[in-house]
Amino acid sequence: MANYRLLICLILLLISAACYADQKKMVDPPFPRIANCYGAGLSWTNWEKGSEYWSKLGLFIGGGYDLHYDWENPRWTNSLAKLKENVAQLKKVNPNAMILPYVDVIEGPDSPSIPKAWWDLNEKGEKWSGWPGMYRINMKLKDVLQYNLDKVRTDVFGRDYFDGVFYDCWSPDKWLVPETAKLRDGKAIVMLNAWNLPKDGFESLNGVLSEDEINRVIEGKVDFEDFLSRYQAWSTRSRKPVVTTIVCHPEGINDDPWKWEKMTREEKDAMVKKAQSDESPMRFGLTTTLLGDGYFAYDTGTQGRGNWWWFKEFDVKLGHPKGAPHKNADGTWQREFDGGIVVVNGTNYDAVVRTPDVRRDVSTGRVAKKFTIPMFDGRILIPTKEPLTKTADIVPRFTIKPPNILLTATLPGDFSIVQTPGGLEMRIEKTGSIRQILWHGVGLMNGGFPVVAAPPYKPFSVDAAKVDTPVPGFGAIKTDEITLKYQGKLVESAQRVEYVETCTVRSDNSFSLHFDFTAASDLDIRMWRHFLGLPVAKYMGQTVKAGGKSIVLPTKTTDEITLPSSKQIIIETNEAIITIESSIPLGLMDDRKYGSEQYLLSGYPISGKVKQGTKLSVDMKVTVADKK
Repeated sequence: MANYRLLICLILLLISAACYADQKKMVDPPFPRIANCYGAGLSWTNWEKGSEYWSKLGLFIGGGYDLHYDWENPRWTNSLAKLKENVAQLKKVNPNAMILPYVDVIEGPDSPSIPKAWWDLNEKGEKWSGWPGMYRINMKLKDVLQYNLDKVRTDVFGRDYFDGVFYDCWSPDKWLVPETAKLRDGKAIVMLNAWNLPKDGFESLNGVLSEDEINRVIEGKVDFEDFLSRYQAWSTRSRKPVVTTIVCHPEGINDDPWKWEKMTREEKDAMVKKAQSDESPMRFGLTTTLLGDGYFAYDTGTQGRGNWWWFKEFDVKLGHPKGAPHKNADGTWQREFDGGIVVVNGTNYDAVVRTPDVRRDVSTGRVAKKFTIPMFDGRILIPTKEPLTKTADIVPRFTIKPPNILLTATLPGDFSIVQTPGGLEMRIEKTGSIRQILWHGVGLMNGGFPVVAAPPYKPFSVDAAKVDTPVPGFGAIKTDEITLKYQGKLVESAQRVEYVETCTVRSDNSFSLHFDFTAASDLDIRMWRHFLGLPVAKYMGQTVKAGGKSIVLPTKTTDEITLPSSKQIIIETNEAIITIESSIPLGLMDDRKYGSEQYLLSGYPISGKVKQGTKLSVDMKVTVADKK
């Protein structure tokens, strides 16, 4: 009898251990964790067609029927049966998969089913659109918030095949998100998209979507270290399970919704096919994601989220991390997993990484103990017993050490780099738009190129741009300055603006921008802005002087910065003194209240109705000096 009892206890112990293992697997699936944003097609694709792809995904964000205040639409109600059937099949082969229906909080179609009192009206008392085919809802109304909560309670959490909900275009708030988090006895999985990773809301959210913020890191608009710290906070501080997702797109994608709307299907397909081969942003986004505990997605961008793309890096069996990520002396980040090492280069320069043993680079196939990782790229290095690669690795193109004389180059993607002996560096796209302005290897500011928009807010896009005076091939130039000239058109529907930009970079650590604009058609301008963006992470607490007044840039977001507009602004940081001179007065504003982690020095030279043939010129000069 004793032996029998011992056997029973042993069986129960094994069952308990197996259940614990399954439970742990559910809350802590292996890496990499891959998501699909909006396009998985669970409600419109047959299981036979989608099963191979779906079974590999860990997170489905939308991709059933996306709800925009149209819960009674037959397309939604008729899709539920197929969606339920597909989810049931999916859970059998992939029990870790989580399904979060998409709910648009701030926009809806022009439908009589939406109460008239709910529309957010502009200054003319009219409905306005921030996205083709959709109009803004007044989210200040308690009835609107209550409606969203009630529909999610019944139509989402009332169906057991949904694991949670995804609120699009919404930031952590004090009512809707906390109330949603209370559903299912406080175990509701709640995720939202605030565009950038927010700095609060952890206690009510399982995660957030970082929508193309990695692209803004590459473009120099977001500081990588600041982005990484926010991402790691969402990996560690949010409710469990973690569903924070980083999604990004190829650099060749134009994701202007108004331009995309006018493109033919053939034009869109050609753009997507060409862009898919750009895997550098994918590697950078994926490896950055692996520094935390979130999910990753790579697709066409805001105009075509949810492509069924798959890359060999997604198939690597990394297992689980052996510990937290750490920063290396050269600025790269690294994390060790059961199945390999992940290295991320979020710096502005190419890096050389050494490993203690032989590794294979999953992306390139190179087998070595030393690997060159380009700037804003990443690698997964796995153990191998394969023979070493005999050919030499690529040579790093740029280092943080300044050259002895002006140094120039044109890099893949057709953007130019100019470095000065004193530590100033310009990175300029072929349109003339400045991607990054660096000082001793660290992002200094961005902007310079105009943002032009028609009412209500339809940004002009750059068309037919070309470089008149291209940067010569890689090499140093024995001169005190180099001048680059660009020309093109700014286009929105039938409106056209021709521009010529001249950028001069000098060895005394200054650069100047001169723009000549000509209205090639009659214009209706909602906004014409020339600006320089100052990253909050770098500039908060620093001093800015203008018009005889001095202020300290605020740490917390504010609606008003009391600094007069001026044609000369001086910024004093702990490391440098920056003098900005402009032909148009520049005002200072805190752009965080609009979702961007920067302060803006902005000038607005023209607005309203503009006649064809009107000419406009704008000049800016920036001089940087080390603070003594």
